[in-house]
Amino acid sequence: MLRPSFSVLALFCLFVFPAQANSDWPLELDAGWQEAIVSVSDLAEWQTHLADIAGWQPIHEGSVDPRQLKVWGLEGPVTAQTVVLQNLGESQGLVRLIKFDGVDQVQIRSSAQTWDTGGWISLLTRSRGVEQNFADARVHDWTGYNDPVILHLGPERRLRNVILRGPDGINIAIYERVVPGLDGWPNIKKISRPFNAMQIIKDRDATVAFYLDVLGFVSLGIGNSAASNPASNNFGLPANLLLSTPLKSAILHPTGEGSPGETGRVEFVEWDGLTGRDLSARAVAPNLGILTLRFPVSDAKARAADIVSKGGNIKTQPQTVNIPPYGDVTLFSVNTPDGVFLEFFQPL
Repeated sequence: MLRPSFSVLALFCLFVFPAQANSDWPLELDAGWQEAIVSVSDLAEWQTHLADIAGWQPIHEGSVDPRQLKVWGLEGPVTAQTVVLQNLGESQGLVRLIKFDGVDQVQIRSSAQTWDTGGWISLLTRSRGVEQNFADARVHDWTGYNDPVILHLGPERRLRNVILRGPDGINIAIYERVVPGLDGWPNIKKISRPFNAMQIIKDRDATVAFYLDVLGFVSLGIGNSAASNPASNNFGLPANLLLSTPLKSAILHPTGEGSPGETGRVEFVEWDGLTGRDLSARAVAPNLGILTLRFPVSDAKARAADIVSKGGNIKTQPQTVNIPPYGDVTLFSVNTPDGVFLEFFQPL
């Protein structure tokens, strides 16, 4: 049950942000993902945590369109409430918290390690003070796979990183540029908007082929080497395995444009030689965790047809749903080889 203070705040949001609950919300079409949909067990708790840890604020609160629930295969007594969070000053990288009622749930990545495949392991953000972010998270009993560490990515490139482990099996990774420093990103309050999402997968090459050949993405980088420094262990692997296990990675983006493709990336990691649990069967609504990413497109029906023509598997055909703050949209979803689904939507 939501705490009374949340109802007051929700009412405040509905009156303070009325202009944002329509189809005039600025969207960059046919580019990176616009928002992440996160299924949680307690909206009020998550809203408090993300305000304190990330500085994100609500821009919408209300019921989920029953047509959207039907798209997810949920009907009958199932209902859902949502709160949409924004890093103020940014129109992209929204986080849509959803609380389902009237249906059983499990955590998608329950007790998962960083070598367990299936679902999205984390949303990726930027910061100018990871140690403080970690301290803020620990106030709410969040943990990590390790305390903040320095990632040595070359003689002139170092990052400080922590992967925060929150409730419901949901993780948020935070990156702080040490060398070189972070330019731009003027709207960081505590941490930035999510700009990337990571998945642990079984077959990096098959995943890359799907995103390049079927979805039409472009590659921003492919990696194939083990770590060279045992201290660079944000994933929590034993040092001897970290130094001997190749990390096969890939970063992809719909266009590669931006600085470069800073907003709306997807990232994949395959641990060559490590075998964990496969949790991909759980990566469906209404289960708890990072459910999906939503990509705005200029022509949903044409995009769906193009994906099918290239061998893609459409999970749900284009149909109209209402998604505040964008208003009515045509939305369809696609299954990926890794057991997650992606949503694409066209504002109407």
